[in-house]
Amino acid sequence: MIPFDKIYSWLFKSFNISGETELIERLVRDGFTQIMIIKRSWIFALLMLWIPLVILWLSGVSMWIAYDSIDIPAIKYTLITGNILMSVILIVSSILYISHFRHVHNEPTIETDTTRLTGSLSQGDNYFRSFFNWSITNQFILVLIIIAEIVLLLLYGKKVWEHFWVLATDTFVIIVEIYFLRYFRKRMMDLEMDYNVVVPGKIFFVNQSGVLSAVQTIESDKIKTVQSSFPSKIASFFNYGTINVLTEWDTQAMMGTMSMYYVTNPDGVVANIQTLLDAGKQEAKQPPVTVVVEKQVPAELTKTSTTHTPRHTLDTREKIRAVIHK
Repeated sequence: MIPFDKIYSWLFKSFNISGETELIERLVRDGFTQIMIIKRSWIFALLMLWIPLVILWLSGVSMWIAYDSIDIPAIKYTLITGNILMSVILIVSSILYISHFRHVHNEPTIETDTTRLTGSLSQGDNYFRSFFNWSITNQFILVLIIIAEIVLLLLYGKKVWEHFWVLATDTFVIIVEIYFLRYFRKRMMDLEMDYNVVVPGKIFFVNQSGVLSAVQTIESDKIKTVQSSFPSKIASFFNYGTINVLTEWDTQAMMGTMSMYYVTNPDGVVANIQTLLDAGKQEAKQPPVTVVVEKQVPAELTKTSTTHTPRHTLDTREKIRAVIHK
């Protein structure tokens, strides 16, 4: 399998599948021992399963067109084999990734075992990296099918002219497959690469849009309210919702409300967020330790001071008496 993720990371520095793991490792080195990672619920992936189902249906249409309407074996079996290979890869890679994601990110909790956390995140990166690379591979398979159709059309010439509109229809179907493949990959990137990290005193918001990323950090003293809501009855049934973080209006930062979507058990997550933010405030309120260093006065200065002070006083008194007697 071609490592397309490394190619993307080399071309676009804002694309990094291991960015979450690297952020957590940096926070651990900075001394944070309580960390909570908030991602979208696996229900989000369940709601997105209509996309691969559409892709599989389109793949079936392409195979039916090839089997029923094309009598040239080279073209027929090229289309059928390519679509079968793409469908198998799509099904297996999606099931492996989504099942692992559900196992690891079932409900956001405050993690204190940072070693286990970083190991789990690293393993999750490998699962998503595999899904991402296979998704790009599927896209290339469909592109190769289109190229093969064009090449075979040129090779067979007039013999396939009667199949021109059939091949044109099949090409259109495959292009639509490519569109939905890209869309499904983007939604899975939203599931994996959009996340929030909460530590005592601050919240990190990380958003990945295609190959571009945005990171924002909000300190606890800027946060006014953290609220949760269930956007629909379906969300309430599956216990996922939206968390809104309301911040103080800052004319320089221009921030208002930061939102987290499809969060499992939003009420419990809000309580955990408040716990970590309060812990950061308590650490900030602790007075600094003051160290007092006593300086010793040299013995020579002490002797000089005790020797000269009485004599200076006597000299002053004698001068005053002399002035009065005059």
